[in-house]
Amino acid sequence: MHFDASASLPSPGAKIGHVHVRHLRAMTSALRAVDYRYGGGACRTQVQTLLSWCDKAFAHSATAAVRRDFQDAVAELHALAGWTAFDAGLGGSAHRHFLLALDFAQDEDLVANIRYRMGRVHLHHGGPAEALGMFRLAGMAATSHHTNAIVAANQAWCHAEMGRRVPALASLGRAHDEFARADVGGVAPWAAFFDLNDLAAISGVVYSSLARTVDRGFARPAITVLRQAVTGYREEMARSRTFALIELSLNHLLDGDADEAAVMAGLAVTQTGDMMSARTRKKLEPLHAEAGRRSATTVRELITPLLVAPAHAA
Repeated sequence: MHFDASASLPSPGAKIGHVHVRHLRAMTSALRAVDYRYGGGACRTQVQTLLSWCDKAFAHSATAAVRRDFQDAVAELHALAGWTAFDAGLGGSAHRHFLLALDFAQDEDLVANIRYRMGRVHLHHGGPAEALGMFRLAGMAATSHHTNAIVAANQAWCHAEMGRRVPALASLGRAHDEFARADVGGVAPWAAFFDLNDLAAISGVVYSSLARTVDRGFARPAITVLRQAVTGYREEMARSRTFALIELSLNHLLDGDADEAAVMAGLAVTQTGDMMSARTRKKLEPLHAEAGRRSATTVRELITPLLVAPAHAA
């Protein structure tokens, strides 16, 4: 994706107006779409270019209302910068951008969303207790049913990772209840990823974690909802669909069906090929390990080349 952000800078001495805020949000939305489809490594450079434009734009005057909106828009962009860095395997950069996003954010639901993203970094790196603490902070800031649904679903994931069946299922139930009350049509762009497909996917992840930590019988409900997610995700959400396919393959292994696990793994690997996402490779590692424990040779043969090849996440 190519664009010239500087083309929309105010002229010297001019004010920042709503047109500049709309431009920033439109560009952020376009870059977010690239991240969803091709991974954080595919758009990190463009995100940084847009942030440089923001630095220059801040030197211009603006009304109080426009300045507030512009700060929220910059917070959205820093949150995206943090997410793309996280997806590219750059944890330090992700943390820095998330902190900057919190500094700029004016909207409480946006603050909650940033906290949620910070929690996901902890969860990805094997820190469910730390992630749970961050999700609780997100819940304290959340003002909408939709954001509360995101937070509750991720709290359920943390509890499941720690082998806590009862709070995991309770939090997941709360997530579904909150989502049912949410105004899905009025969701902010930075939270719109969390739709019925994503709710199904994270429900499958929660069941998958419980299958590993509590009772293998949870693999069956995990397979059911993950199939729903895989079917529902459109091509523009390719990374999310890849994650769901990886989890689906893992649960077929846990359920004793190595053949179906290989089919799902093959689909995941096919999509991973054109994705610049270190996180996707990381998520293949548990599947590779489980395949080794169960002598699922086909699954291992599919995944191994991706795990040993040089990453192209930057």
